[in-house]
Amino acid sequence: MDRVFEALFTRRRRLILFMLKRSDPRPVVDFLPRSAKASESTSMQLQQDDLPRLASLGYIDWDREAGEVSKGDRFEELEPMLDLLEDHADEFHASWSNGRR
Repeated sequence: MDRVFEALFTRRRRLILFMLKRSDPRPVVDFLPRSAKASESTSMQLQQDDLPRLASLGYIDWDREAGEVSKGDRFEELEPMLDLLEDHADEFHASWSNGRR
C-alpha cells in the first residue's frame, strides 16, 4: 500500500497514471503542460523525478529513447485505487483531481 500512495503522492503522478489508464502507451509530451514557460521546469521534474519514480515502483515502463510511457508490470496493483479516486472525484479536494474537473 505504501508503494501505491507513493505513486499517487503528487498531482502530476496521478495525472500520468490516469492518462495511462485511459490510453496506453503515450508519448512523454502528453504529460507536459501546454505553456512554454512551465514546460521547461516541468519537463525536468518529470524526467528526473516522476517518471523514474513510477518506473522504479513498476507502475510504468519508460522508453527514454522512444519518448514513450506505457503501463508497467505492477500497474494493475494500483488500478483499484485509480478507479476509486475516479468514481469519487467530486468528493475529494480539487488538488486530488484526476484531470476531469
